[in-house]
Amino acid sequence: MKTVSAPILTIIVFLIFTSCSKENISPTQEGSDWIIETNNTITTSMTVGNLTVKGNSILTIDYTSSPDNTLIVKGNLVVEDDAQLIILGNKDLMNDEFIIANDYSSQFNIITKGNSILRIENINMRTQTGTAAENGSIYMSYDAMDNSSMIIDGAKLDNESSWLLGNFRNQSKLVVTNSVYIPTEIYLNDSCSVTINGAETKTGLWMSLTTGSHNIQLPNVGTETWFWNAGSNLGAGVHWSLSVVNSNPGLGVQLFPEATATIAGHGVSPGELTIGYFVSSNNETIDDLQIGLQNGEIIPGRLTLNNVNLGPIAWQIYSVTSSSLTINNSIINEIGIVGDGMVTINNSLLQFAVLACYGQNSSLTINNSEVWNQSIEADNNGLITLGNCNVYGSHFITKQGQSKITIEGGAFHDNPPIDPNTIFVDVATGQANYNPFSAPGPPKKSGTGVITCEAVSNCTW
Repeated sequence: MKTVSAPILTIIVFLIFTSCSKENISPTQEGSDWIIETNNTITTSMTVGNLTVKGNSILTIDYTSSPDNTLIVKGNLVVEDDAQLIILGNKDLMNDEFIIANDYSSQFNIITKGNSILRIENINMRTQTGTAAENGSIYMSYDAMDNSSMIIDGAKLDNESSWLLGNFRNQSKLVVTNSVYIPTEIYLNDSCSVTINGAETKTGLWMSLTTGSHNIQLPNVGTETWFWNAGSNLGAGVHWSLSVVNSNPGLGVQLFPEATATIAGHGVSPGELTIGYFVSSNNETIDDLQIGLQNGEIIPGRLTLNNVNLGPIAWQIYSVTSSSLTINNSIINEIGIVGDGMVTINNSLLQFAVLACYGQNSSLTINNSEVWNQSIEADNNGLITLGNCNVYGSHFITKQGQSKITIEGGAFHDNPPIDPNTIFVDVATGQANYNPFSAPGPPKKSGTGVITCEAVSNCTW
């Protein structure tokens, strides 16, 4: 998962308010699936299953006049064709809620496609009905396809219990104004357009660099707010556009296998950039991926950083090829293997996000390391092996019967509870004090595959 910030995007807002007849409706059965094909307005709390808004219809959830209402969707949310879903809360009270009721991460999705519009305004959004203390953080995806649009204004999401990954593809559009973590992370792909407005906005931006060479001068993110336009001026293969207007989002780059980058910063503390590195098609060994001020060639032939201050949570590693990667003596937040590659981590600190081995015939091996990640997940016939590691509260998950996780040696430790008086990560070293995205307590396991621990102190499985 899981942080980070052209022509300015213009959304024709009047389309949302096109004159039309509306009627109040209520579900025929609480929690049943809904397919909306005519214009409707809802003004009271309700729970539905899968929700689809399609055709030319406009579904308005209007909680502006009645305080303390909640919309709960226990399923997937799809807005398609030329339809619109508008969710409005009471701006003065800010006590209305919109919840996608995932029981576990990525159980449900939000999808917009066609020329549809999803507008969320002055409401609190969550991706689960529970709390961080009960379940840790639950993440889910929002996928914007075709020419669809997402417009967020004055809405908020609690990123300790909830996490929304916004994937913007094709010619989709996003406008965020004075909103908090909706989406939590924004992934710019293809020819999408993204505009971030307002000093109150908090979010992370991931800029995809897919092919060719790139030269990037970062904006000065050390100011309270800043302005920046980025897109094709960054180099080959960039077709998306980004506009930051009087705001201060987090910035990250995704460096794909066929891309290289030279990035210049301002040395801003505690950090101005996060790196999502995709393994090349060649077998690689990388040493000393660190946080803090960076100067020089960090990954030979792929990445050079000049006066760039990487924050305390700086590195995400992804493998989509069949090549192997070995990383030594590093600080890494997340690892994802979706191809048939092999990744080995030695003598490292693994921080807060997900360690995922999803690809068929893929493997992830972690040796002599400190592990704080919220979840460690194997899918298909993926194999994860931990050797002589100290593991703090991680949730081990096998998603298929042939998935396998083996823990050998080392020790299990409790993830401490959230301490409001202590920051969860040491800014200078990247060391975890606790993982706010994991429930407090010892490591646990779930899933249909095989999970074993041998000679692991404090493992009672």
